[in-house]
Amino acid sequence: MSQGKMSSDVLDSSDLVQLVYVSAATVAFSDDQLDHLLEVARHNNAALDVTGVLLLREGTFFQVLEGYSDVVQDLYDKIALDQRHGKVLVLTKRSIEERNFGDWSMGFVRDQRVINELPGFVDFFSGRTFLDLAGDSRRVEQTLDGFRRGRWRRQVADGIC
Repeated sequence: MSQGKMSSDVLDSSDLVQLVYVSAATVAFSDDQLDHLLEVARHNNAALDVTGVLLLREGTFFQVLEGYSDVVQDLYDKIALDQRHGKVLVLTKRSIEERNFGDWSMGFVRDQRVINELPGFVDFFSGRTFLDLAGDSRRVEQTLDGFRRGRWRRQVADGIC
């Protein structure tokens, strides 16, 4: 995983950043609603040069956003105000040298089996949600590293999830 400035450091608007947040869905999403949400997000993210991945588990979201600092922050602020999200919490925001999800306008995983097997999630999610990752930066890093290394990334890209 690329090392960089932590969120407490001053980020320039031209810095490439990775922001990871979790939230609780305030409404139940049908598969069709999720598909539409993803279609709109992918279109908007491509226009903004934002990449990332979205995981959905037990009504909670885990999302990685990558792009230029000011763009990612504006997008996150918009998401945080979206009434469909509650308990929105940033897990990490840092400067990165390269994107982990550079070829995805928004990867998506809804397959619970795949999510449960992600590095850092094994034996963690018995009866838990993504909100339980708050304060567990090691587990967040393990998960992102698993994506970066490609095992789970290939499954998402191949449409297995």
